Amino acid sequence: MPRAVVLLGDSKVEVRDVAKPTPESGEILVKVHAAGLNPTDWKHALTKNEKFFGAVSGCDFAGVVEAIGPDVPAGLRTVGERVAGIVHGSNVLRPSVGAFAEYLVVPATLVFTVPESVSLEVAAAQGVAAITTAQMLWQSQSLPTPDAPGDKTAFFLVWSGATGVGQWLIQLAHQSGLRVVTTASLKHTERLKALGAEVVFDYRDPEVAKKIREYTGGKLTSGGICEIKAEDIDTPVAALSDEGGILSVINFLPAKEYPKPVKFPLSLAYHIFGKAIASPVTTAALPHVYEASVGYYKLISRLLAEGKVELVPVRVFGGLESVSDGFAEMREGRVSGERIVFKIL
Repeated sequence: MPRAVVLLGDSKVEVRDVAKPTPESGEILVKVHAAGLNPTDWKHALTKNEKFFGAVSGCDFAGVVEAIGPDVPAGLRTVGERVAGIVHGSNVLRPSVGAFAEYLVVPATLVFTVPESVSLEVAAAQGVAAITTAQMLWQSQSLPTPDAPGDKTAFFLVWSGATGVGQWLIQLAHQSGLRVVTTASLKHTERLKALGAEVVFDYRDPEVAKKIREYTGGKLTSGGICEIKAEDIDTPVAALSDEGGILSVINFLPAKEYPKPVKFPLSLAYHIFGKAIASPVTTAALPHVYEASVGYYKLISRLLAEGKVELVPVRVFGGLESVSDGFAEMREGRVSGERIVFKIL
């Protein structure tokens, strides 16, 4: 039988034999070759809520199409095609689907084709970062795109630019004609500038907000926060123009009033499937997000095929048995500027 990593609660996971999933309408069956680790994976593993126990963990994957389910448009996918993307792992509403598994099912429209020049291990680390970037720029905000770029006058702040999302966000914002300002540990400066950042500020500098305001001439009104502690949110807010602005976020932040108008639209990758979700927050179905996401995946596939994106570096761990080790590595802060990937096949 196929195997998968399932949640046991209280940070514990277990590799179990599971049934081979069957693709439903519009889905494909993927034989998983590699799976990438994201913060949401180890955070879900912390749960003590029994309704999560037994759910398959993991979101980012890459593999090969093994079967095509009913109602998939002819020619959209082919058996043997190399694909990557994300699934909603640790999902109480469909607990059998997760990336830390030998097989998974996913909508045929919500994967990107992996070029032969890209290894499946590297591809497995890109899905969440790529799709979240698209959400932050074009779902949470209505910013220029690579196909209709801006005039390179508007600033865009990428907070935590060395993260996986940050590296994609820097590149796509830059390709969309925005002037990218980012924060990170300064050891990442050279790489982040190569990706398209004009300047890199040390996020630990107590005067970082002041320095960003000076660099942007007090005209910064837009940005994306890729990673931050809730108690530190005042810093990027202070970097914004006196007129305020919009900061796309990945995490849920406590409601707070500021002297200037600031919006924190949520960019949550789980929404791309257009279905109701129960975690990390209960949300109704959002079919319009699914429709937009189909377009995002087409763009990502094209950018990869054209070699226009520098992919997030990876550190490869062993198979499913090493997932717990990966959780500990990320939880204890030993992952920076890269993504952990588990080689499954």
